[in-house]
Amino acid sequence: MMRQKVPTAKNLWEDNLEKAASLIQSNETFLFSADIDPDSVGAMVSLSLYLRMMGKQVYIVLSSSLGENLDHLEKMIAYNNIHTLRNTDEISGIKNGVDVVIFCDTANSKLVPFFPFIKEHLLSRKVPVIEIDHHFGADSEKLTDQAVTLYQYANATTEITGELLKKIHKKNPALPHPFNQRNIVISILTGILGDTMGGRVVSHKQSYVQWVGTLGNKLKRNTRLRKPNGARPGDDRKTKFANPQQIQKHLTRLSTEQARCINALKERGVEDGDVESLNLLNSIYPEVEEYCRPFDSPWFTYIIGFLLSQISEDSTSSTKLGCVYFHGKNAEDKDCIYIKIRCSGHYSGIDLRTTESHLRDVFQDKYMGGGGHAGAVSFRVHVHDENEFLDSFEQVLTAIKKTLV
Repeated sequence: MMRQKVPTAKNLWEDNLEKAASLIQSNETFLFSADIDPDSVGAMVSLSLYLRMMGKQVYIVLSSSLGENLDHLEKMIAYNNIHTLRNTDEISGIKNGVDVVIFCDTANSKLVPFFPFIKEHLLSRKVPVIEIDHHFGADSEKLTDQAVTLYQYANATTEITGELLKKIHKKNPALPHPFNQRNIVISILTGILGDTMGGRVVSHKQSYVQWVGTLGNKLKRNTRLRKPNGARPGDDRKTKFANPQQIQKHLTRLSTEQARCINALKERGVEDGDVESLNLLNSIYPEVEEYCRPFDSPWFTYIIGFLLSQISEDSTSSTKLGCVYFHGKNAEDKDCIYIKIRCSGHYSGIDLRTTESHLRDVFQDKYMGGGGHAGAVSFRVHVHDENEFLDSFEQVLTAIKKTLV
């Protein structure tokens, strides 16, 4: 039976923070795992860097490369001797030495790489678990009943890991403060900026302003540009992050091929009142294959967020939502149709997580699951006839439009 996540009760929050910090304080070897995106990796790296400063052993499950836009985090992982585990064989090699498992920013077990293996070989042995997340509703679920849970409404999971880092530092006052460590600050900002589209889609504005303002100032003060000394070149102002804007620019950079594809696809969007939609179902692919790779490829999966952002941001000022639907594969490598919806930057009159009820009503047994944030969601349905899908999705949009204010 699924155990849906709810925010940690206020009267338990400080206790759970203390329990999580104590688990970290009293153990030596940690395994991190998460669904991979800027926020999840930023959360894992920010904590891992401080654990390494404490002399702890750290492993991060990464089933693939992080890609060019997160290469700065991948370099931090390598430079700080944080071990990466790419498959179950590598996890098996260290499983008996793991003291604590930490899951970050993962709505449910289907999104955790190699979760069945981790469950069988680690969770079944009652290894302590810390679970940190800000996803609620839809198909969110607790990953295990044995976890110390840090569930909180937040713009990003890295906001929560920031709170945990402060609690850990109180137990280790001789260590430098985590927010005086440049790479930790960059990791946290990467998560916040990634999940808010650089501040364009913000659920909790006061928290966003506080975190980005505080950490942005810390980053500026802790960034030193070295001059060339003959043995090595000097630092480049364009590539060494000194403020949140530079991080955001790095996160959203695109190759010429990617930019060409996005620019061409967004022109195919169709506006209908408050919503702009883009149909990228399989029957459409022959029309776009000249400039777009297959919709079920990692290349396309990587750019879909940028595409959806441009559709929702570049539409007319009266358009409130942008949506894209396309064939792809879910985390279990099963064929599905993705439905991704995002609020325009100027509109926050709906919590998009509530749209799940419309999808369930219309698609019924074809509905597979999904979720996300108040301003951006992703749902999946089983593959079926395209015309039938389009008719059903039109019913969903009609129901959603009635709720827009």
